[in-house]
Amino acid sequence: MHVEQIEIDSRVLGRNVLAIQELDPGADFSSFERGYIQAFNPAYVYCKTAMDAMDQLHYLELNGFNFMECQIRAAARLKPFNLERYGAYVYERVTHEAELEEVIAIAGSTFTHDRWRMDPHLDPGLAGERYRQYLYNSFRDPNEFIFRLRERTSGRTLAFQTNRIVSEKDVLFLLIGVHPDLKNHGLGVVNEYFAFNELAAMGFRKAVTHVSAANYAMLNLNFNGLGFKVTSTFAVLRKLYR
Repeated sequence: MHVEQIEIDSRVLGRNVLAIQELDPGADFSSFERGYIQAFNPAYVYCKTAMDAMDQLHYLELNGFNFMECQIRAAARLKPFNLERYGAYVYERVTHEAELEEVIAIAGSTFTHDRWRMDPHLDPGLAGERYRQYLYNSFRDPNEFIFRLRERTSGRTLAFQTNRIVSEKDVLFLLIGVHPDLKNHGLGVVNEYFAFNELAAMGFRKAVTHVSAANYAMLNLNFNGLGFKVTSTFAVLRKLYR
């Protein structure tokens, strides 16, 4: 059992954020906790564990952690979609700072099903800044990339997606967002159709994603529209420190 410092989250919160790895319900948590407090003086510590691992869930709860989110991990084959109906849109990789800024403007306000935003003990504005920082990271990281969906005539950015290369054939979907003024217009579906085609053309064969169980719109899109299948479920619990 050990902790990992989460750099971006720590920067956004202004104090260290830690993730507990390889949780051991048989260990003396008090001793373990004293060690990471002395080493990191954290403000926020979380642990992600299998939803059916009741011994781990009870262990965390007994030591002051609170349940914040259920995450669903799902996978899908990257089959191509017919895009003939969608000539009004262009799907392209974000390679310039000006394009990135348009995407970041969307990311700062579009996400509502987020454990930071829904946490009653955190400033909800931190969630938007957190996503902005993760986008900056994806833009710089050679193993991650950003695509945007834009309107052909106006050039306006409508939606985006960030991805991480997992292996030669597998890709992880990280953030998927639609402009907040354009939600419920079907652009989430269009964005994902383009994403599937683009990633398949790049040689990837399987997509993996993690979605909050509270994000009904994305769950419906993934399972009913894109062919994702559940592979596992997780609970995320956290403890705050003053």
